[in-house]
Amino acid sequence: MAEVAVFGAITLVDKLSLWLVESWFDFKRIEIEIEELRKWLNTIKVYLEDTEGREDTEGLKLRSYVRDLAFEIQDVIEDLMYEATERPRHLRQAIKFIYASMFCPSKRFSSRMKAIKCKIRSIDALCICPPHVRTVRSSSNLFLGDEHHVGIEKHIKPLLSLVCLEDSSDKVISVIGDAGSGKTTLISEVYHILNSNFNCKAWVSVSRSSDGLLEKLCEALELPHKINKLRSCLQHKRYLLVLDDIWNENEWNWIKNVLPSNNTGSRIIITTRKRSLGSYCASSSHYIYDLNLHPLTCEEAWELFCDKAFQDGKCPDFLVDWSVKIVKRCEGLPHAIVTIGKFLSNKQQSMMEFRKVHDSLQYEPDNPFSHSFYRILWPSYYRLPPNLKSCFLYFGLFPEDYSIKCGRIIRLWVAEGFIEQKRGKTLEQVAYEYLDELIQMSLVQVSRWYLDGQVRSCRVSNLVRGFILSETMKDNFFTVVSRQHTSLGGEKIRRLSLHNCSPSILQSKDLSYLRTFSLFGGDNRIESFPRSFFRKVRLLTVLDLENSALHHFPEEAVKLNLLTYLSLRNTKIDSVPKSIKKLQNLIILDLKETLVTIFPMEIVKLHKLLFLFVGGRGTYQAAVGAQVSSGIGCLTMLEKLSLIKANNKNQSIVKELGNLIHMRELGITELKVEDGKNLCASIEKMEHLCSLYVNSASKEEYLDLNYVTNSPQLINSLILGGRLEEIPAWIGKLNSLSKIQLKWSKLQSSPLEALQALPSLKELHLYDAYTGTVMEFSAECFSELKMLEIEQCNRLNKVVIQERALPKLQKLTIKKCDSLVMVHITKNFLSQLEEVLVPQDLISMIKG
Repeated sequence: MAEVAVFGAITLVDKLSLWLVESWFDFKRIEIEIEELRKWLNTIKVYLEDTEGREDTEGLKLRSYVRDLAFEIQDVIEDLMYEATERPRHLRQAIKFIYASMFCPSKRFSSRMKAIKCKIRSIDALCICPPHVRTVRSSSNLFLGDEHHVGIEKHIKPLLSLVCLEDSSDKVISVIGDAGSGKTTLISEVYHILNSNFNCKAWVSVSRSSDGLLEKLCEALELPHKINKLRSCLQHKRYLLVLDDIWNENEWNWIKNVLPSNNTGSRIIITTRKRSLGSYCASSSHYIYDLNLHPLTCEEAWELFCDKAFQDGKCPDFLVDWSVKIVKRCEGLPHAIVTIGKFLSNKQQSMMEFRKVHDSLQYEPDNPFSHSFYRILWPSYYRLPPNLKSCFLYFGLFPEDYSIKCGRIIRLWVAEGFIEQKRGKTLEQVAYEYLDELIQMSLVQVSRWYLDGQVRSCRVSNLVRGFILSETMKDNFFTVVSRQHTSLGGEKIRRLSLHNCSPSILQSKDLSYLRTFSLFGGDNRIESFPRSFFRKVRLLTVLDLENSALHHFPEEAVKLNLLTYLSLRNTKIDSVPKSIKKLQNLIILDLKETLVTIFPMEIVKLHKLLFLFVGGRGTYQAAVGAQVSSGIGCLTMLEKLSLIKANNKNQSIVKELGNLIHMRELGITELKVEDGKNLCASIEKMEHLCSLYVNSASKEEYLDLNYVTNSPQLINSLILGGRLEEIPAWIGKLNSLSKIQLKWSKLQSSPLEALQALPSLKELHLYDAYTGTVMEFSAECFSELKMLEIEQCNRLNKVVIQERALPKLQKLTIKKCDSLVMVHITKNFLSQLEEVLVPQDLISMIKG
């Protein structure tokens, strides 16, 4: 956690430097101190990376000392920024305020920096002593030869078939699985079965780095520690080599270059938690065995638990309920089930004891049997760089079993400053790379996917969340308060999440160091907040009140000068105050699914905004945007803007949108036919546009979008609501388009001809989009389509899907088409579908 704290301090120092350049205050006197601070933080960051895993008492003290000092540095910087950005409420205070702002904050900063420098010197003195470094190794090798796990049998045969495949060429087989999924146990079983099939065998547990790999490999083969001896020994032999727990491509490349390629039918089996690495190492996708695709069944998990927890392998009736709950919490991980089962086998078999174990798993993440499971997570965690550690730990702020929409967690990471800027990429793009890395490391699970393969929502398992809580309990990264556990502890609270309890419990707490506040469930009305809450949290940067019972905008929040993230999504607020302009550091404002329909003109003063979300659902589930004033084009940093109305009283704002050249997602409603030309001109300037949502002023209003000549080629989602004379020609050239929805289009000619050749199209939604009587899908059309929905095409009486049409379709929906009498499909096509929502009496089979 020291690295995480230092990374946060470095981010703030960089932010402060930028802020000083932009501000009108004269702070030249502290620029030298800031630069000295930056150099020291970067130096100590490298030192911490080099000494990671140091276990001696002095090493632990040092890291704790560095963490606390990094937090103190953050406090000093944010105090400075807050005080210097305060504005006078009355003109008569202006002269006094300007003088105080120019001299007092910098004077206080310098004074506090002197104290920090003294602490830095004491840390530097400690760092002179050479540390005793311990390399953090995967603990999976600790379980080699452990008792046979129930459920392993079903994996042995398919894995053996890959190893023993009759092929004289050498093959590399990757076994992928989460921590504790049983990779090592499975490989151990296969390894011992293959005694007579190879001339020689070797098992190597790969360490955190490639140092010493040659020695390990040679020791396993009983050879001298020389590469040429190793190659000559293996040159004409059929060998089996197991490399357990590989972590990076460099390790594999080193091993691959050392071993001879002799085409004698040799086999190398590697195990890894990283899916991308497994694909990289394997000879082909055919040689990847993913244990996550074949988890323990409920029956196998129960059998394994009973085998470990009870001497006779049978659970007494009076313990069944609590045993089931315990097994459920293990979420099919064999190692977790075995660890807890063994622990319970040595305990008194009573309901009270089993309940105590279950509750401690949920509310006491640092209990002894959880600690055993966490050992296998430590290598994954310690391999993460500091910013990724912060992103991973952040999942602990959410409740147990909570599935988080990716957009939400990404925006929070950006607002927190966890994401480093990379040339040519937005912060959001880099954040998605971070999320993918955590998924590849098997630390984060995907809950739902979009049809185009993008992650829609994700979560961490109960036991991984326990690991996160155990880490943060030690290092104060965040604090979670729930109905069952209401202690806030004695440390300075920096991030706070309330779960199913009232904010009133904060009445007497010191919240002056709070940076992040979120609320989930419970009594989450604004009336429940202590009156002094917003005065106490003046340094707050993230305020997440999504889904809370708010009926009015919390106006006290506009005094939070450093706020970067404000989410009131899915609340009942219906207006935004003019004082919103005070939030000059705001980069994310989320008012989606609220009752807000008008933005004050002051919204255009928030020049740092990256994401601005608003809008809800009206009659017939139609999208309702919010009215914005002219001047919206001044928000030139905006990347996402949705949903806004195209017209402000009698004035159109679509022409101004052309200034927003960084736009990636745009949603606009109530477009009039005469606005079409200006909207097309604006769209052409948005080279990075990925998502476009356009609704006309009414169902009968035409969308005139035929003026785009150079369309943004990154558009992957397009939703058009309104009458169309024809589908604009530029849409048929969107090679990246993955989803298109046409609503109320009432096209006289079939839309299929214009869309069927789109190479990336996965979803097609046609809602009152066609007034013809026949819709025919010809052979080879829509080669990538996975979802097709046809709804309320009321003149349609026949749908024909020819043989070899829609070869990858998974879901077919045809409903509320009043005149429909026949849906012609082939038997083969019907068998490929995973979901069919079509009246059975309308389906007619055609030959194919």
